[in-house]
Amino acid sequence: MRTLLRKLFSGGGTQHTHSSKPAAARQVVPGEPFVINLYDDRLVVHRPDGQREELAWAALERVIVRVSDRAPWAGPAWLILAGDAESKQGCVAPMDAANSDALVAHLQTLPGFHQQKLDNALRDAAAGKSRTDAVLWKRIAADKADTAQPGEEAPDDKHRDPDAQHQHQHQSQPQPGAQL
Repeated sequence: MRTLLRKLFSGGGTQHTHSSKPAAARQVVPGEPFVINLYDDRLVVHRPDGQREELAWAALERVIVRVSDRAPWAGPAWLILAGDAESKQGCVAPMDAANSDALVAHLQTLPGFHQQKLDNALRDAAAGKSRTDAVLWKRIAADKADTAQPGEEAPDDKHRDPDAQHQHQHQSQPQPGAQL
């Protein structure tokens, strides 16, 4: 995961610019947005620095939300979409990117998508809080969730994510006024 993020933020992605200037000479204009384009078979993120990140839907392995007060992640919540090891693809986009609502709507259709974790992250970002990364969707977890019995959790999810632990703790505690 760190290798993918270093590649995406260090300029290791595919360079696409609309001018004859070299990509390294292009300056980021403050306020210029990330742009997300969705297609039937993939998504493409155009970054303000001219780089283009692409991920085939079939290669999508994990969706993570990050809320941080450290550069370059400071400000809005970010979505990190990691592809499988074979594809070596991935995309990173802030939640205020152009078309981010369409991306979230697509992600919400994935089986096992954790909407509550996304809501918690967005609330923390709006409050200026930093938090641990939260896995919103994972291919293995989604496959296991499809085969799990009702009421079962996917293995290890509650131990990796503070939101899942928090939800699990509340589920195991008796509700006020409940009979024991």
